[in-house]
Amino acid sequence: MIIEKKYVEVFKKKEINGEELQSLLEQRKEKKIEFLLVDVREQYEYDNIKIDGVDMLIPMSIFFEKVVEIEKYKETPIITQCKVGGRSAQAQRHLRQMGFKTVINLQGGISEYKGKTS
Repeated sequence: MIIEKKYVEVFKKKEINGEELQSLLEQRKEKKIEFLLVDVREQYEYDNIKIDGVDMLIPMSIFFEKVVEIEKYKETPIITQCKVGGRSAQAQRHLRQMGFKTVINLQGGISEYKGKTS
């Protein structure tokens, strides 16, 4: 898979904004790029509203128990997301310490995201 230069640059960042995530989700839908979008909010928050395109829910309250579910994605870019960005930044740090290569935090979380939700 050949990835456009602008997306290679995005995957080098530590944080992205909602517009960048929206663009990445569109590109992924067209099979131009690959990444994993992980929501680290609690189940009740996720049930209330979620970003269309979330691949996995791993609540911070049980993060270390469930993180094994994404062990096979260490080479895949991962975008972490929560309500405002704090918990996802914490998850980002943990994933990097665990050897995940590319982990990006959604700045402002779902609160600042203007794309499709359900």
